[in-house]
Amino acid sequence: MQSDRSYHIQTDVCVIGGGHAGCEAALACSRLGFDTVLFTMNVDSIAMMPCNPHIGGSSKGHLVREIDALGGEMGRNIDKTFLQSRMLNRSKGPAVHSLRAQADKAEYSRSMRQVLQQQPHLTIRQAEVTDILLREPENGDGKKQVCGVRIHTGTVYDCRSVIVCTGTYLKARCLVGESITETGPGGMQRSTFLSDWFAANGMPLRRFKTGTPARMDGRSLDYSKMEIQEGDRKVVPFSYSTDPKTLEIDQMPCWLTYTNQETHDIIRANIDRSPIYAGIIEGTGPRYCPSIEDKVVKFAEKTRHHVFIEPEGRYTNEVYVDGMSSSMPDDVQQRMYRTVPGLENCVIVRNAYAIEYDCINANLLKLSLETKAVDGLFCAGQFNGSSGYEEAAAQGLIAGINAVKKMQGKEPLVLKRSEAYIGVLIDDLVTKDNREPYRMMTSRAEYRLLLRQDNADLRLRKYGYDCGLITEEQYQHVLYKQEEIEKETARLKKIRIGAAAGNQKILESLGTAPLKTACSLAELLCRPELHYEDLAPLDPTRPDPALPEEITEQVEIQIKYEGYIERQNRQVEQFEKLERRYLPETLDYLHMAGLRLEAQQKLHQFRPSSIGQASRISGVTPADVAVLLIYLEKTRGENREATDRH
Repeated sequence: MQSDRSYHIQTDVCVIGGGHAGCEAALACSRLGFDTVLFTMNVDSIAMMPCNPHIGGSSKGHLVREIDALGGEMGRNIDKTFLQSRMLNRSKGPAVHSLRAQADKAEYSRSMRQVLQQQPHLTIRQAEVTDILLREPENGDGKKQVCGVRIHTGTVYDCRSVIVCTGTYLKARCLVGESITETGPGGMQRSTFLSDWFAANGMPLRRFKTGTPARMDGRSLDYSKMEIQEGDRKVVPFSYSTDPKTLEIDQMPCWLTYTNQETHDIIRANIDRSPIYAGIIEGTGPRYCPSIEDKVVKFAEKTRHHVFIEPEGRYTNEVYVDGMSSSMPDDVQQRMYRTVPGLENCVIVRNAYAIEYDCINANLLKLSLETKAVDGLFCAGQFNGSSGYEEAAAQGLIAGINAVKKMQGKEPLVLKRSEAYIGVLIDDLVTKDNREPYRMMTSRAEYRLLLRQDNADLRLRKYGYDCGLITEEQYQHVLYKQEEIEKETARLKKIRIGAAAGNQKILESLGTAPLKTACSLAELLCRPELHYEDLAPLDPTRPDPALPEEITEQVEIQIKYEGYIERQNRQVEQFEKLERRYLPETLDYLHMAGLRLEAQQKLHQFRPSSIGQASRISGVTPADVAVLLIYLEKTRGENREATDRH
């Protein structure tokens, strides 16, 4: 090595990778005043969307709203570059409403790169990082400390924190049938050195796999054979700072079609040529985003599967064939796609492919996303074993915030499962033994009625403000909003109306049952068929000027779901009692009497920060948790006795 003669550059933070995690991490660090260098294999690939051309969706929309509430960039960027926007699950309750927007892929990447290039304290560097440099421990805990990175030219960047956001680039290879190319997503250069560095430093990596469908020339498709999927007339922004009036654009449609028996027969007849089933692929793929081969094999009883045709941009003819990711050979792809109604004469621009890559076992991380083995080394995004742009961006933001807090000597930001989908995401990654790419879903959140996408600012703005990513003006607006929600909710509960003829006539016109006795406006609003605006004729003291919709929406939800919300709040209180029972990092689980052998091994491996986290580790039973609680009580009693003696 050329360590003695290396050219050295000083900075505070080095972020490795310019994908969605790397962008949020670099922006967080630089916006908080720390000099940051973002390393990317190719500047043109910053914020690239190598797979689906959309942001948000079920549960993922929650993550984007939370990123924005904390001061991240993803929500603002998609609001500037979307082609179509829809609020999913409107027929269901507000807990599962999720925004989803089609993105102009090229514009999304260009816009994010522009934000990065204009950000003070942030430098973009096209280079491959080959080594993360460490120095010997200084604080007596035996852990080495990050002190820099070395790039392929030999230049060393001295720094205090490193955030690894390599996505799907580490020793990546793309597979189309028997054809294997050692490349990153979208034909970009892969990264080859850091995998060996992690293995050499006691952090062995896993091999995961994901895939993407073909891109086609939209002019070759027959849309008359498909069902049109329009966007919402009234577009809801992802970012709380976006003016909804700026979203009134001409939206581009998506289209829905289906596979059929002929499609499935072609796949079954050639299944041995799929690298997934031929044993060529080493990595584990995502269960909740399977290839079309997996769908046909694992759901053999289904006669068809959804296929969504989605535009990739305003200035390209390429469309994305969502629902038919594949790694089949070229000739099989041509035949199977052409059996789908509307795709009979399709022209493939880019083949579907599978991609394998190295990623870390997230059990090696703390809840702050710092590695347990090395001080100042943070990891985020798909490198942590997750899937999806939104999951990556959320982790990048938290890793960036906590890298800064580490340098400031402050406690890390750790969002609880009861506070945010981001908290659920990171807790699941760090605590559970994920053997496949992790995807966020609403069903993973125990308190999803509290963690709605519509109230992310009310839940999380305070953390963004405390970190320094949310301005005073933004924070004061949230405080005002909270106060107005409480005032209006109390007013509706206080105002009562009787069964007078005029009132009954209004209720009849609204299609709801007449009153038998007097009731409050809040009680009326609990009726499923009635909404806040419907009650205006019955509400002469309604505020003038009218309250903004962002306030009345929250008032209606709070009143309609009050009982359910109170029940979840009680559950959270019980949950937090265990989360506040902290476990010492140096606890000797291997010699703790009463713990089962499996629990000893798992607790020693995971090093949970609290009783609550310990209870979520696979293999730790309620009986083991009871042993830990007894140990803490005994330790507290001994400490109290020692204090009394002194």
